[in-house]
Amino acid sequence: MKTTPISNNKHFQGYDARQLKGFVMNSNYAGIADEMKHIGEIEGFKVYLFETIQNKFKLKTDCFQKNTSDKGCWAQDYWGIIKDKLLMFETSEKSEMLKKAFMLGNNFIQDTVRKIMQIPEMHEYMDLLYNLPVVNKNGKEFIEILTPEGNEFIDKAIYDIEFTRNEKLLKNSLNQTHIKGGNYFLTKDKNGNDELLIGENELKKFDIDSLKQMFMVDCVHPIPQADFHLDLFLRPLNNKKVLLADDIMMLEVLTNAIDKLTQKLFDMPKQERGKYKELFINLNIYAKQFKEIMRLNPYAQIDEVEKTLLEGGYEPIRVPARIFELYGSEDHNPEKIELKHLQNFMNANVLVNDKNELIYITNKSNLDERLGITEEIKKETGISIEEAFLTRVKPHIDKIYFVSGQDNAIANKLLPELGGGIHCMCMEVPIS
Repeated sequence: MKTTPISNNKHFQGYDARQLKGFVMNSNYAGIADEMKHIGEIEGFKVYLFETIQNKFKLKTDCFQKNTSDKGCWAQDYWGIIKDKLLMFETSEKSEMLKKAFMLGNNFIQDTVRKIMQIPEMHEYMDLLYNLPVVNKNGKEFIEILTPEGNEFIDKAIYDIEFTRNEKLLKNSLNQTHIKGGNYFLTKDKNGNDELLIGENELKKFDIDSLKQMFMVDCVHPIPQADFHLDLFLRPLNNKKVLLADDIMMLEVLTNAIDKLTQKLFDMPKQERGKYKELFINLNIYAKQFKEIMRLNPYAQIDEVEKTLLEGGYEPIRVPARIFELYGSEDHNPEKIELKHLQNFMNANVLVNDKNELIYITNKSNLDERLGITEEIKKETGISIEEAFLTRVKPHIDKIYFVSGQDNAIANKLLPELGGGIHCMCMEVPIS
C-alpha cells in the first residue's frame, strides 16, 4: 500500500510523518545509534551522534563509538526543533552546538519564563559553587571562598549540602520551563497549518496561549494522559491519522492465542503436546495478569484519548501495541503509580522517505521469546504478539523497522527500567 504523496515543498512540516534531515542521538548505547544509522542509509536520513573526544563534545555522522552505559541515552526529551528555534531543557555546551549546527535560535517564550524565574542567576550561582577551590587542612577538606575581608574556609560537607540543594532547585525550576519531547507532537491540518497534541499534564506549567506562542501554532489539543508521556501510547502518522495503543485489543490478542492453542492441543495426540506446554501456561498467566493490571491502571483510558482526538478532527487507529506492569506505590496511591513497559510499539520514529513511503521505526520486543513462541511454533500456530501488531498497522504504513540494540537492550533495559525507547533516543532534525 502506498501512502498519499506529500507536497513537493521539502521544508519541515511537523513532527508527524514528513521528510527529515535526520536524528540527533545522545548515545550509541548497545549500538542502537548504529542501527538507526543503517536504517538511515536505506531511507535517506542521517544520524548525528554526540561523542566525547579528548574531553570535548563532537557531533558525528560516521564511525560511532559504542556506549556500554545506558546513562545519557535520551535526546528528544531534552531538545526539540520548533521551526527555527531550539526548545531545550537547559543551556549547555550541547545545546549551543545544536544551535550552531542547525542555525537555530532560542525559544522566546522559554527565554521569557526563565528570566522571570531567575534561571540565569541560579545558573551563575551554581557555576560559582562548582568552581570554588577545594583545599586540605590537617587531613580535612574545606572550600575556599574569597571575601572582601580575605579568604574564608567552609567545611566541604556543609558545601556539599548547599550544592546538592541548589542543584535540585535548579533542576526543578528548569523542568517548569520545559516541555519534554515525549509529551507533545506537532501535526498538520488539511490546510498545512501546525497543530499541537500535548499531554494535559503540561497545562500545569503553561496555559494554552503560552503554548501557542512556544510552539508557534494556532490550535492546541490537550490529550488525556494514558501514561506519563504521549509517546508511550500514541503516535501520529500523516493526514491526521493517529495510532493508539488499545490495551483491550492487546488482551484480546492474548486470549485469542490461548483459544487457538487450546484447539490445536485438542486436535493433536497427547504425546505431541509437550512443546506447547510452556507457551500455554505463559499465555494464560500473562492474560490473567494483564487483565488485572488494566483494571488497576490509574491513567486515562484510551476511550478518553480517542474522544479528544475525534473532536480535534483526527482519525484514531487502535492497535495492540503495549504490555506493561504497574509499580511505584505500595499503598496503591494512583498518583505514584507508573507503568513498566514490557513491550511498546508506540514509542516510534515516523517519517516519509524520498519515495513518499511511510516509514515506521519502533522497538523490537522480546515478548514472543519470553512467552515461548519459537519460530517453529509461530509457523505451526500463527501465534505471534509482534505479528498481531503488524497485521493492524500494515494498511497504514509502507515499511516498519524494529530496533533492538545489542542483546535486545531496548526490550531488556530501556523500556522496563528507564521508561523509554527509540523515540526518546532521537531528536528529529528538519530539512531546512
